[in-house]
Amino acid sequence: MGMGAGRSETKSRTKAALHVCPECQSELVQPVAWEQTPKPSEWRLWRRCPECEWYGDGVHAESEVDDFDEQLDFGTRELAEELRALEQSNMQEAVTGFVTALHEDLILPEDF
Repeated sequence: MGMGAGRSETKSRTKAALHVCPECQSELVQPVAWEQTPKPSEWRLWRRCPECEWYGDGVHAESEVDDFDEQLDFGTRELAEELRALEQSNMQEAVTGFVTALHEDLILPEDF
């Protein structure tokens, strides 16, 4: 684990967005667990950075958690779009290879 492993945060420690790692500044910080505190407008979050393995927890205002949730949704949409583009590219390569093989009589009945 990184140097910040196991270190807890405090609300006043940083104003950085929750998706930003306080150790390496990566924007890929992920929630590990969360629970609502006795105060309804605050949440305790446990987060980790997949790049430097920083791990920490802290209590954050609901507005910060909402912003974090929006960043996570944005990241999910980006990954889904990238996956769709990759699948389309792979399918196009397969179709192109199949068509080329058909035109060059490289596909025989015993191939099926």
